[in-house]
Amino acid sequence: MARRCAQRAAPVGGFTLIELVVVITVMGILSIGVVSFITDASDGYANTVRRTELGSTLRLAAERVTRELRNALPNSARVSGNCLEFIPVEGGSTYLNLPVAITSATFNAAAPIDAAMTGTRIAVFPDSAATVYSLTDPGAISPAATFGAPDANNVVRVTLAASHRFPVESPERRFYMVREPVSYCVDGNRLWRYQNYGYAATQPTATTLPTSMPGRGLIGEGVNATFPPFTVSNATLTRNAEVSVDLEFVDGPDALQIHHVVQLRNVP
Repeated sequence: MARRCAQRAAPVGGFTLIELVVVITVMGILSIGVVSFITDASDGYANTVRRTELGSTLRLAAERVTRELRNALPNSARVSGNCLEFIPVEGGSTYLNLPVAITSATFNAAAPIDAAMTGTRIAVFPDSAATVYSLTDPGAISPAATFGAPDANNVVRVTLAASHRFPVESPERRFYMVREPVSYCVDGNRLWRYQNYGYAATQPTATTLPTSMPGRGLIGEGVNATFPPFTVSNATLTRNAEVSVDLEFVDGPDALQIHHVVQLRNVP
């Protein structure tokens, strides 16, 4: 009688449903953790970059204003609203004679005087903003000047574009060479620098200053203009004039503020 041999089928390899559910759950938890870690790292990097850029903008803006202010013509700094105006000094020297009693288009100065100073105006004893910006005759600031070559005695002949008389002499026989005024204004949330707009007895504001290059240049964005950015303290018997610069730059949730006092080095 033939014997039939029954063979058992080999078990099929694989995972049970419970094992699959456990693996999927674990992988999901790990994925959430990895995504959270990457997101936090990316946000941290983005915040660091934003704060670094904010700090750089604030530092550069403050340094730009400070560097120019320190060499401003005495008594030329004035503030109107959110605008600061002053006259940068290009150079200086001492005079040997000056048209004070009479009107004249020439006077003598001591060498050396850089030839590049041709076209600048001569400022003598600027004792107030009113006398500095009026450009009257007599007045503290002359028309444009040209400078001759030094003679054998190192005397330079200064020739003005028109006859002019200065109101008073400088106690130190000092004069400054200046060009056009410069303004810094906070307009909206931006800090602008203005130039090439000329002299005006009444201080101009952002609405009356140039609106395009090269008369206007952007210094920084994101400025908080809720408080006065500039304040001028006039000179006293014990110190030079000072300008307080208060700027706050805002970018998203971050804000940086600087309070900087600049002393004007030049004296009349």
